[in-house]
Amino acid sequence: FRVIKKGNATEQQELRVSKLSSIGLGVVAIGLGILFEKMNVAFMVGLAFGIAASANFPVLILSMYWKDLTTKGAIWGGYIGLISAVAFVVLSKSVWVLVFGFKEAIFPYDQPALFSMPLAFLVTYVVSKLDNSPAAQAERAAFSDQYVRAQTGVGAEGAVSH
Repeated sequence: FRVIKKGNATEQQELRVSKLSSIGLGVVAIGLGILFEKMNVAFMVGLAFGIAASANFPVLILSMYWKDLTTKGAIWGGYIGLISAVAFVVLSKSVWVLVFGFKEAIFPYDQPALFSMPLAFLVTYVVSKLDNSPAAQAERAAFSDQYVRAQTGVGAEGAVSH
């Protein structure tokens, strides 16, 4: 609605896109369910948490406690965490051998977070340190106020009626 149609879509168009998206996601979910039908559900949930942790945890923890985090660093770190975790899962024995039927796994471990999360932290750190744009400098300067507000609530606005 906002990105493709620049905010100029009708309610009917929005509803149609949401219905088509729901159908598309359902088809993908059914396809993945058929593909992974013999996998242990608890193990698959663990993989999902590992992928989510790799993409989200470094950005969350650094945004709360590291004054030099920038938006570019957070975006790059999140993407690298997500992409590397998914790649490690696909290349692991649980998918590469058991699902795709290859003889040997490329990535020797079953859980990706042990490697993808530190990679996400590293990329977030490096990109944030290398980012010297005016926006990055403003974000660094605003950290102290945000940190105090987050820890104490001082300066936070009261409730507003919508």
